[in-house]
Amino acid sequence: SDWSSDVCSSDLENAEELGKLYDEEYYRTCCGPVPYTRAEPQWPPFFGSVADNLIRAVRPKRVLDAGCALGFLVEAFWDRGVEAWGIDVSPYAIAEVRRDMQPYCTVASLAEGISGPSYDLITCIEVLEHMPENQGKSAIGHMTQATDVILFSSTPYDLNEPTHFNVRPLVYWLQAFRDHGFSPDRSEEHTSELQ
Repeated sequence: SDWSSDVCSSDLENAEELGKLYDEEYYRTCCGPVPYTRAEPQWPPFFGSVADNLIRAVRPKRVLDAGCALGFLVEAFWDRGVEAWGIDVSPYAIAEVRRDMQPYCTVASLAEGISGPSYDLITCIEVLEHMPENQGKSAIGHMTQATDVILFSSTPYDLNEPTHFNVRPLVYWLQAFRDHGFSPDRSEEHTSELQ
């Protein structure tokens, strides 16, 4: 699919233009073999498992899902009694958030800051590769100022997905977070529970 090929790089600096890329077609066709939609029954249990593991490992009271997409992880936390919020650059994705979760999920760019009080945990799962490099660096700065614990993942190799503007090797991300005083938690209790 080359549906994003007509977007020029200067448009990517604008959060509103970037958000338009992540529309219904994107979630249906560009997120792997199973469409990333509410109609697919695998997503709520998958994110429920992620929430269960994070609650066990981190015991958060307040969570921010940075790049929350359709809000599956936000709802999984609330369904387990943990306060959670989500932000995503995609108006389409936020419109698809479960109705009772809509007050907790907003259209916003992680590169432009994080509002509100600090969080016990910020999750940022497969998000920063979808942002231009300078926005990704800004996002890391904002996240590290808003929490002491970040669950971060980013593909190091998928260069074929049309919105992967910022695919980097693991060492790049480690250094970017280290520049803000963060390093991986290699304690046995956390690594074993999150695997």
